[in-house]
Amino acid sequence: MKNDQIETLATKRSSDLNANFIDGFADGWFMALKESYKMELDIKLTERKKNKISYYEWTQGPYYCFSEGQIIYDIREAHTCWREAIKKVNIACQIVAAKPNIPIKIADNVKGKTKFSVLEGYVKFILFKPDKERTKLIPHVCYNLSQNNFVNYLKTGNL
Repeated sequence: MKNDQIETLATKRSSDLNANFIDGFADGWFMALKESYKMELDIKLTERKKNKISYYEWTQGPYYCFSEGQIIYDIREAHTCWREAIKKVNIACQIVAAKPNIPIKIADNVKGKTKFSVLEGYVKFILFKPDKERTKLIPHVCYNLSQNNFVNYLKTGNL
């Protein structure tokens, strides 16, 4: 069975997105999450049909897949001139290890049916804060969250 078939069986994709991107960033989020992270949020264009007519719309799924090496800042300016941005950055988040959410098959041998669910992955990350001179970022604390809780952190700032 192909991954897209498993995904279809595991969950229906929603047109209710967890991020609304304005000017390239998730609107209203605690961290300045760039639109280029749509794949990590499992937001993608999905073919739909209505009255036998195909169309595409952005849909949300449960397969978050943030990965090692990614760095996310709390301000948009961090993606411009670093010399100026470092004066404004309060928090940066660097992922040091991660495992994505994945679909799993659950067999019910009594009923003879198969169900699909989501096995949550994890994100281990370090929060960095600026030094007193605001010339560099220094490691502050390390966290290990599920992919779902990591997305919630990026959105709300709550750990």
